Amino acid sequence: MEIIIAIASKIGECLVTPIGTEFGYLIHYHSNLESLRGEIKKLFDKRDGVQRLVDAAKWNGEIIKPDVQSWLKNVNDDLVKKVLQFEEISKKRRCVYRWSLSRRAYKITQHVLQLQNEGRVENVAHPAPPPEIWSTFKKGFQDFKSRMANMNKVIEGLKREEVRMIGICGMGGVGKTTMVKEIIVRLAKLDLFDKIVMATVSQSPSIRMIQSEIADKIGLKFEEESEPGRALKLHGRLMEIKRILIVLDDVWTEPDFEAIGLPSADAHKGCKVLLTSRDWEVCNRMGSQPIIAVPTLTTEESQELFREMVGESFNDPDLRSIAKDVVKECGGLPIAIVTVGKALEKKNKREWDDALNQLRNSTPVNIPGVNDKVYSSIKWSYDRLESDEAKSCLLLCCLFPEDYNIPIEYLVRYGWVRGYFSSIVTLEDARNRVHSLVDQLKRRFLLLDGGRSETTKMHDIVRDVAISIASRDSHGFLIRSHAENKGWSNLSTYGPYTTISLVGELEIPVGLKCPKLELLQMVKGRFSEGSMDIICDAMKELKVLALVEMEVLGSSRSLGLLKNLRTLCLDGSDFDGMSTDVIGSLENLEILSFRGCDSMRELPREIGRLKQLRLLDTTNCKNLKVIPHGIFSGLCRLEELYMMGSFDKWDLGTGREDKRMASISEVMSLSDHLKVLSINVIHLLPKDLVLKSPTIKFRICLGTGAEGFRQIIDERAKSDARKLMMMTTYAFENCLVIVESDARELMESQAVGLMLKKSKKLALNNVKNFSALTDLDEEGFQDLKVLYLNYCPNIEYLVNGTSALFPRIQSASQLPNSFLTNLRFLGLSNCGVLKYAFSLSVVRNLVQLEKLDIGGCDQMEEIVSKQGREHDEEADMISFHKLTNLNLGSLQSLAGFFQANKLYSNQEETTPRIEHRSVGIFEKAIFPSKCISWFPSLEEVVLDCMEFEGVLFDLKIHIVMDGQTAPTCPQLRKLEIYNCSFTHLWKNIPSGFQGFQNLRFLELTLCSGINYVFSHLIASELLNLEEVKIGGCRDMETIVRITEENEEEATKDMILFPKLNTFELQYLRRLTSLCPEGSTFQWSSTKNMHVEGCEKLKTLGAVIPKRKKLENKSQKDSTSPDFSTSPTRSSNWCPDGCGCIPYSRPNAQRPIEILPRPINQEVTPTNLEDSNDDDNLKNLYVINCNSMEVIFQLKGPKHEESSHSVEAFKKLRFFLLRTLPSLTRVWETGSSQPMFTGSSFGNLKSLSVDHCNQLKYLFSSSIVKLLVSVEDIKVKNCEQMEEIVAAEEEAGEIITLPKVKSIELANLPKLKYFCGEAYTLKLPSLELLEVVKVQSLRLFAPKHVDTPRCKYAPRWEWLNGWGTSMPL
Repeated sequence: MEIIIAIASKIGECLVTPIGTEFGYLIHYHSNLESLRGEIKKLFDKRDGVQRLVDAAKWNGEIIKPDVQSWLKNVNDDLVKKVLQFEEISKKRRCVYRWSLSRRAYKITQHVLQLQNEGRVENVAHPAPPPEIWSTFKKGFQDFKSRMANMNKVIEGLKREEVRMIGICGMGGVGKTTMVKEIIVRLAKLDLFDKIVMATVSQSPSIRMIQSEIADKIGLKFEEESEPGRALKLHGRLMEIKRILIVLDDVWTEPDFEAIGLPSADAHKGCKVLLTSRDWEVCNRMGSQPIIAVPTLTTEESQELFREMVGESFNDPDLRSIAKDVVKECGGLPIAIVTVGKALEKKNKREWDDALNQLRNSTPVNIPGVNDKVYSSIKWSYDRLESDEAKSCLLLCCLFPEDYNIPIEYLVRYGWVRGYFSSIVTLEDARNRVHSLVDQLKRRFLLLDGGRSETTKMHDIVRDVAISIASRDSHGFLIRSHAENKGWSNLSTYGPYTTISLVGELEIPVGLKCPKLELLQMVKGRFSEGSMDIICDAMKELKVLALVEMEVLGSSRSLGLLKNLRTLCLDGSDFDGMSTDVIGSLENLEILSFRGCDSMRELPREIGRLKQLRLLDTTNCKNLKVIPHGIFSGLCRLEELYMMGSFDKWDLGTGREDKRMASISEVMSLSDHLKVLSINVIHLLPKDLVLKSPTIKFRICLGTGAEGFRQIIDERAKSDARKLMMMTTYAFENCLVIVESDARELMESQAVGLMLKKSKKLALNNVKNFSALTDLDEEGFQDLKVLYLNYCPNIEYLVNGTSALFPRIQSASQLPNSFLTNLRFLGLSNCGVLKYAFSLSVVRNLVQLEKLDIGGCDQMEEIVSKQGREHDEEADMISFHKLTNLNLGSLQSLAGFFQANKLYSNQEETTPRIEHRSVGIFEKAIFPSKCISWFPSLEEVVLDCMEFEGVLFDLKIHIVMDGQTAPTCPQLRKLEIYNCSFTHLWKNIPSGFQGFQNLRFLELTLCSGINYVFSHLIASELLNLEEVKIGGCRDMETIVRITEENEEEATKDMILFPKLNTFELQYLRRLTSLCPEGSTFQWSSTKNMHVEGCEKLKTLGAVIPKRKKLENKSQKDSTSPDFSTSPTRSSNWCPDGCGCIPYSRPNAQRPIEILPRPINQEVTPTNLEDSNDDDNLKNLYVINCNSMEVIFQLKGPKHEESSHSVEAFKKLRFFLLRTLPSLTRVWETGSSQPMFTGSSFGNLKSLSVDHCNQLKYLFSSSIVKLLVSVEDIKVKNCEQMEEIVAAEEEAGEIITLPKVKSIELANLPKLKYFCGEAYTLKLPSLELLEVVKVQSLRLFAPKHVDTPRCKYAPRWEWLNGWGTSMPL
């Protein structure tokens, strides 16, 4: 009995606790629900905060961390689903449900708390890596034979390990830099280097500039100020990059590698240097091997380039003979041919005759490194400029250092004062004229595009010639740099000079007299004590004094002596010690600029006395905090005021006048003559403020944080090729940025109302109390080109129904015809209640829209919506003719770009289906079939964080125009999809479909719901696809699939993706194949393949190898399949009909393969002759694929007497296998007769095998003989590996690996032989043999291993004591 009581007691104890817990769910029902609600609110608040950080990071172009993306996905997806299910269940109120609800609430609360804890992130993103250098290069390289041979020499030289530095030399203008840029582009495709950087050294090298150029390319930020400190940091970072190419362009003397921070060849074996120079001796002294001399173009090449420049004129019979003579005078130099050719374009015969005469009679000047022909041609092009203004503009450009981003604004300000522009009244007119002149000079190739906005560059040869021209007596230019400091001999000889530019550490000597000098520019130097006194004494006629980026400006009261000074520019200089009281005495001063002067804290009060001042610039003076009240009132001729990024605390009119700051009313009082205004204002403008001039050009940021928001926009705009969003500094259009404001208060200001109407670019951030865009301008923003709306909490529509502030606008149909007709860019983000972007009526006005960016609008259901009395038929007339870029992200409620019918076939039905009159039920799609024809110019589509229970492109409606099938999205080049969910990318593809034929790039990352990427019909259209990247798509099963609806059309023979260059598959856990089971695919032109983390992959595809014939052609065997003819189902073709090649094996058990070679043993060589013989694969990486058993299936013919062989993988260079636990063979061959020629695998350089535990051998002896170019072999961590080369031939065979330099064997416990006792192994180039933890290795003896380069056994490393008994 006691035993029974004890047992019962124990059972009771076990039951009480869980029963108590279950009763607790009933008892705490209300508290559990309240707790859940409270914690969910906290979590959603945290989510919103993280999302705002993510949005801000994206605006800054940063990369969002994967764990942050995953957390947001968990909150937005998994948790929301649980909560929705919970709410559905909670509608039932019976007791059992109360218990269940309470229990479920408790469980969900625990999950919410866990998510809250995981959501504590400090940084949501990291900076995006710097763009690769070649991405900024312009296309235009001419692949002439004389260039291609040299390029190949350079590329081949860089491939050789012993080559550390290569020099490219040639005369100025021969095209060295152009060639180097093309070499960089081609090297990028070869994957020889992890990073390529480029810096221009120039005749006057600046160590800091070179350091900065290289650092920018590798994403390095300097905190150190000293050059040695920067060098040390740069050196350390470069040493971390395993393979790096440093390109030094335009080298005149040997640069100091140590001072710059460049590693030496001995210190970094993976660092190589490519340099260009006009001097062969410089290349030689630097130790360049080899040195490649770039010749001039041949006669034929010169004529071809000249023909391209002059166009149709070259074919004119009257000009043909003259053209040949002109080309001859250009001496085969590209820069001469280009400049002369552009100048002669569309000119008549007389002008051609005159050009030839001028070129023949030109008197060259001795310029180091500049050929006489180059000088003559550039000089002639200069003389042919249509106006003196253009000539003067070009000569002003040579005042700046080599390879300098020349600010166009300087040309405006210098030229204005020098009187270069005729019939110009205002500075704004002068600016427009200069920008026009710069464009004209670019078209003549005398100027180049600058590296930054509003800048230009000058080729160093053009600069040399321009300096030669400008130095003549008629111009009187003197241009010097510290690198060529010639001193100031005979100070009395400088009297004729009118313009002097000094760059770097150059002192102005006492006693210098320049009575005619009008312009003095000093750049990047130091201003010693007394220098200002010398200037004022020696140059009293000075009109322009520009001290740019000068480190120290000495104080001087003598500045007031320069009574003729009209421009004073101190941009980027430290002038804190200068006496400012004398500025007021410069009574003729018209332009005063302090741009980027960080040391300036207070604007000198004396500026208010400058009655002639037309322009004042304090842009980016970030420490400017004080502007005395009343300073602007006396500037009665001020035309332009630039203060963006500096002072923003304008006075509101309160307090004592002597203590007050300058007020915005002060500035606006000038608006009757003010032409340009660029300022920050942290508060609202006064209601009574009036802009007196309706034509004023403005760039104004209103509100706290407005300047920061503008900077974010500018930063994001850098990636925009069209620069639509760029808010430039001087040559800008009307721009208004408003942050944290109330729309009702804004509209009470007359000035703000006028600026809203006149704005070309408008950005609103966190502006509340307006529901539609028409609330802000009833006339319809007819001038607006760029519009940003961010975090505007009350906006429901851009335009809809009755306007809150303008009641007389009753409907969209009553909008003015000009509403948004000039809009080029629209960005909508985080507008929480915005339902749609446009109505059908508004879309008709968007004839200029080029880019549309919408993200984070949680309530947006569609981009275009049918409203009110609008009819479906109106959608047939819609077209975004100019839309090229479309970005959509985080639109949780989006049902599609346009909903022609609200009921979708792939939604749950709650009401009977309603058939559309013409096309039936619509598929739920981002791009529904009704609007798929709206995008004839679309080039790029980016989708991010789109959880969508539908398809991307519904192609159901087939558009026919003029009896011809209209292609869908014919210009789409780039499709990027991140963190999205779709059921299909393409669906409902009609018979005869055409479209997407220009798609070049496709990326799918972290997408769900998608089982395959392409149907075979879509794949057959993508003839120009070059790059495919698919990663982290958890539901992806195959890449190409035959859909049931188009199965009959799958019988066509098709070669898909003929231009594919890069193919990446990463972490596709469910991927089993790339095409239907039992077939392999022809990935014929792929150059780079990367397969990683595809655990179930069965096959990657195939390329039919080209069978090489050694005898005369024989007749086709009628009994064998003919691969050169179109396949049919009856010809043993792939049953799924996707253009695949069926593969059969003799044995029933078929191993899983990558790149199997589908060679039918009975097929004759002639049958294969006409099949696809492209074999471009260069790089193959297979990593973490658990099901791989065989990589290459290579079978020879069954019959013994074969005189035919097959070429395969002729271009394969790099081959990596890692973590393939099922791999049993790398290469599989089935015959002792060699069927592969010596060119098969003939370019393989590197082979690495790691963690392949079922692999017993690496090569068969027949395959290893083909590896004539292999240099590195690495085999590690393969538990079953017994030998590297498996025996399959008679004893006494000699195996030679002629180029193998290093062999690494590690952690191979069963390895017994390298190639067995039956073979003699010759390794004539072997330098390093490293063996680690290889306990069973029996034989690697000298009698079987011939290694002449290891005669003295350098670096034969046997580590950890194993193998030490072997004789070496």
